[in-house]
Amino acid sequence: MYNKESFEAHAKIENSNPKVHEMMPQRGIKHTIFSPEVKYNAIWDYVISPEGKHYFSLCAEIAYPEFVRFYEYIPQTCELKHLWSMKDKLITYDRAIRPSKLHTSISFIADGRIIMATHTTAGAPNHPYWMPVAYYSHMWEGYSGSNLIIYDPKTCKVEDLGIPVPHESIYGGIYDEKSNAYYFSGSFRGHVYRFDLSNRHVTDYGQVSEYSSFRFVKGLDNNIYHSSKSGRLYRINTDTKEVEDLNIQFPISNKYPTSKSHNQMIHAIDGPDGKLYMYAAYNDMLLAYNYQTNSIEVVGNFAAEEFSREDMMVTIDGLAFDKFGVLWYGTRVSSFTRSELNSVWLASWDFLNGKKPKNMGIAGTPGRSVAIICDMYIKNDILYCGDTNHGSNPPAILEVDLAALREDKDKERVICKDPIHYFPFKDGLEVYGEDLIKDSEALYALSDKNERDIDFVSENPFVFQTPKAIVTKLWKYIPVEQSRVNKVWFDEEGYVHAICGMDVFTHFVVKKGEIISKENDYNYIPEDKDELIKEFSHMKLPAHPGRNYLAVANVAVDLKDGRKLVGTKDGLLAIVSEKGVFSLGPCAPNGPVHGMAVSSDKSKAYGVAGDKSDLGMVFTYDDEKGLIMHGRIFVFEGMGTSCEPYCIAISPDDKKLAIGVVDRLGCVYEFNLE
Repeated sequence: MYNKESFEAHAKIENSNPKVHEMMPQRGIKHTIFSPEVKYNAIWDYVISPEGKHYFSLCAEIAYPEFVRFYEYIPQTCELKHLWSMKDKLITYDRAIRPSKLHTSISFIADGRIIMATHTTAGAPNHPYWMPVAYYSHMWEGYSGSNLIIYDPKTCKVEDLGIPVPHESIYGGIYDEKSNAYYFSGSFRGHVYRFDLSNRHVTDYGQVSEYSSFRFVKGLDNNIYHSSKSGRLYRINTDTKEVEDLNIQFPISNKYPTSKSHNQMIHAIDGPDGKLYMYAAYNDMLLAYNYQTNSIEVVGNFAAEEFSREDMMVTIDGLAFDKFGVLWYGTRVSSFTRSELNSVWLASWDFLNGKKPKNMGIAGTPGRSVAIICDMYIKNDILYCGDTNHGSNPPAILEVDLAALREDKDKERVICKDPIHYFPFKDGLEVYGEDLIKDSEALYALSDKNERDIDFVSENPFVFQTPKAIVTKLWKYIPVEQSRVNKVWFDEEGYVHAICGMDVFTHFVVKKGEIISKENDYNYIPEDKDELIKEFSHMKLPAHPGRNYLAVANVAVDLKDGRKLVGTKDGLLAIVSEKGVFSLGPCAPNGPVHGMAVSSDKSKAYGVAGDKSDLGMVFTYDDEKGLIMHGRIFVFEGMGTSCEPYCIAISPDDKKLAIGVVDRLGCVYEFNLE
């Protein structure tokens, strides 16, 4: 059974200020929670229409393989009205990963219809875990791709527009009335797309984010703003229909180490002073974008006095201005060692009048605190928010009468009686009482499951892993469209050389993520592969059935004993020697072999391959272990991912590997092989 010691083993935050356990004043609060029979635990898209109607999605996450459902919340009666289920509207394959969620993608068309896109965070019924990248190329058990949906509230008709991007999960989207188009982002590849509702044409603008950045917002200038995972702000010009890099980088928090890898725009709202206010994930400052000066301004630290402690990491959930110009938002707290279950504190900040942030108390009701706020709105001085991911419990909608809250803010508060709130605090048992052990039992089990899930993912990696990896983001130093990396090599001192460009070339020298030198207008002649094709044209290289026309050499390197390793345009690998051609099979699910490099003794080869619409593949070959596919490029610290690895080199001492990519966000990756 659980005891004081096991509880405190999970608690990471030192004894807390008593005020952090107090609920917000309870007058004027409505907390509408789904019944316990509902197995769904999440809401990740909650919107209010121009007509004042509230819509949200009920989402399945990780452990519950079910289809997304669509609801209306009716404030007058607190009814959670089910409108339709994706299960009844789509034709799906039973073995496939399911469309289990809508994620910040609901948007309104001028005629009253609603457009949205499905997303996935729940596995296929027969999978041990949610594994979209592991099954990315699996025809039967993978994720076919997100569906674009239009719902008409007047007729209750649901229209499936189809899958605009195969095998991609749409993570956020917004409708642009000016051009009758829907802009959206892909979670796996980090590309942004445009779907033209007039002719159903899809435009792929290429990689704008390392991966999974979701929040789109329409600015006061009628352009659309979005950011990369690492915190680069850009906009979609709705007049020219082009992506414009604003050359703006969100500051990285010195206090929060997670800010280095998660710095994307999470919430954004235009303020009464004509600026766009933003919260970037895992940052300790509220930011503002000034449209006139095209610059980011730091507003200040948003944490109330109770949370200004070194052992607390405070983050924001939701942003909404009231009629007095006061900003309201939720704050969550965790330690720096792990992500905790706990509550959201409602905060207000009248920074436009020079005031400090105020903690208004724990959001929710005493027996059920709000765990995460997905979206927040203020209409007619009532604050609305989606209450999601309260462990494995069903989600809820919270209403707060701000007039009542302002009147009662100084009254005596009740103490939270939700065990989930006390999970991270070392004094939780002391404040809550002896019942905390019993009431927390389900939460302990949830925590144990989370740890098992982490272990499962680490034991089944889908990325190329080495002891250390560093990414150099060349796209931040030259025009983004000229940042693709055509060639990489090492010099004798261990520096990496890279040539970027489409028609204008730049020569970079980098080491350990730092740019040593940069030479513009570099004279570079792209490689002509005609001679390579001729060299092997008399041989029958391997091919997929019926695709002999692609059995053409695209890359070749020398192995020991006079052999050659040849990669084809169809992604197959073969050893060519005096004995003939020995096929090794495919080294990527699809697409050509782009580049290979061999160790100094010619015993081991590293290569990159893949179709430009896939996730990319790093592979190795040696005589001892054969051909091994290692997975995609993904560097967490410093945040870098690539779907289009193109060129590769090994250092003279065989201790380092360099990979250049031709994604729109051109980068060089350095891997330590020791």
